[in-house]
Amino acid sequence: MLPSDFELRHLRYFLAVAELAHFTKAARQLHVTQPTLSHQIRQLEDRLGLPLFDRVGRQVRLTAAGQALRPYATRVLRELDGAQAELGELRGLKRGRLRVGVVQTVNACVVPDIVSRFTAAHPGIQVSCAELAVEDIESGLESGRLDLGVGFLPPGQAGLEGEKLFTEELVAVVSASHPLARRRVLRVAEIVREPLVLLAPRFCTRQLIDRAFAAAHVVPRVQLEMNSIESILATLRQAPLASILPALALCRRDIGVQAIALTQPTPRRSVGLLWRRGAHRPVAARAFADATTAILRERGVAR
Repeated sequence: MLPSDFELRHLRYFLAVAELAHFTKAARQLHVTQPTLSHQIRQLEDRLGLPLFDRVGRQVRLTAAGQALRPYATRVLRELDGAQAELGELRGLKRGRLRVGVVQTVNACVVPDIVSRFTAAHPGIQVSCAELAVEDIESGLESGRLDLGVGFLPPGQAGLEGEKLFTEELVAVVSASHPLARRRVLRVAEIVREPLVLLAPRFCTRQLIDRAFAAAHVVPRVQLEMNSIESILATLRQAPLASILPALALCRRDIGVQAIALTQPTPRRSVGLLWRRGAHRPVAARAFADATTAILRERGVAR
């Protein structure tokens, strides 16, 4: 049974005295008179049938009964405070702000649907959804500038933790008129014979591509580096270049280009939700995460 308001007040008074080891200081902290505090503690002791404090002049110390009660009282009040915060956040889903950082791959393909579903369910929440590089997402989460991230696993920062959404493969991409467009599979050693347009080295996608080149013991012909997938796709439609991109990145943007599976090796990585380790997860962020998972499952991406 949950304690009544009367009992909760007694527990708060008890913990204040236990922490400060002084009735007058505890009364001052609680904004009550010292006689009132002493009366409340005596009522609690009478209810329990045991003394909780040894009084030596103005100083007090916990008895064995007081020492046994203290961790339970702390736990009860901590759980109550957590419940009140949770209920407050549920009410807060009617208003507030949510800040999310998303990698390019997921942003273009599914974020519009996620945001549409989330805002329809929670129209009072102002959503800021930024397409960011992985290091910017992770630093934003650690600093508190972001509430939720969608990035790559495992996170690079020890202060973060992740929940896997799906594993994605990187593919070769060329224009529909390119000589390689009819190929269904390419080895990494073959794609490097073509002049390439790739994401800049600061992006995790590029770093994964470079590791694939190293594993295949080949040196690529990188003719152009760009900072966005959209720019790369626009370039491929007009120039006889090839690229390597996440397969999901072509979602809704595959007109005029052709994806080709890569082997030996097949670059792949895990995509997931990123949270600050051990930190409270706002209800709005969890609701957005649930919408993300649901839509990816509907698309057959996450399982």
